[in-house]
Amino acid sequence: MMKAVIATLAGFAFLSMIAVFVKLEGNGGASIQWIVLMQYLTCLVIILILAAKNKFRDLKTSVLKYHIIRGITGILAFGCGVAAITKIPLVNASLLNNTAPLFIPIITLLWLKTKIDEKIWYGIVTGFIGIILILRPKPGDLLSEGDMYGIAAGIFLAIAYVSLKILTKTESFITVLFYYSAIATMLSLPFAIMNWTNPPLEIWIYGILTGICFISYLFLIQYSYGLVEAIKLAPFNYAVVVFTGIFDWLIFKNVPGLLSLLGIALVIIGGILAITLHEKDNKHLKHHWHS
Repeated sequence: MMKAVIATLAGFAFLSMIAVFVKLEGNGGASIQWIVLMQYLTCLVIILILAAKNKFRDLKTSVLKYHIIRGITGILAFGCGVAAITKIPLVNASLLNNTAPLFIPIITLLWLKTKIDEKIWYGIVTGFIGIILILRPKPGDLLSEGDMYGIAAGIFLAIAYVSLKILTKTESFITVLFYYSAIATMLSLPFAIMNWTNPPLEIWIYGILTGICFISYLFLIQYSYGLVEAIKLAPFNYAVVVFTGIFDWLIFKNVPGLLSLLGIALVIIGGILAITLHEKDNKHLKHHWHS
């Protein structure tokens, strides 16, 4: 259990570092489209190197439809997340991006017709109260552009997670990552070309590091899920918000107010309750990776 917890926390530390690098890339003049392409292109190169060791046998699939859904929603989630990071404080963007657990039960209800147990609504409602406290909407100006991008990222990420849980029943870790990276790279390439930026070497390094951090995060999470059921590790999922908040404070000097801290706490509690209770009652939606 301890190995799984350490791997999970390390994975979320890498995930929070992605947000930092994205913020630095945006501050350095890189376009959102360029940032998205750099992450997924780096991931694709790494996955192809790993797949070559097994003569690319891991790249066969019979469920391309779900790979496409995962790829499209995954890149939309990351793109919206990047847009949010460039417009609002890092911790707010990270928190809104991680509202996905609040939306997963709703997505499975609409997509897979999975009934939502009434207990799960307690978590969902708690989380949304937290979102309201963080955003503090005003009459006539309910949400800022950055806030809307952050919430959109959470919704797209929820759809990506549901499709991922379907994929892990039959697909290997390498297979899922290859199609995700390949689809995301193909989709982002034309937009990156149209909005091409030529930032200094330092920003190129940050772009490559986002891809390396993303692969590292996924490998560590996959390793931890192979040791312990994902549902038991759910309480650690929001460690990324804590890590991101620390980085936001130390690097970008953003300190959240008391209402924001209360909102963050409610979103974390609501998210943990929603995803834990939902997966407990829906065993067919759990991750199946064990190697």
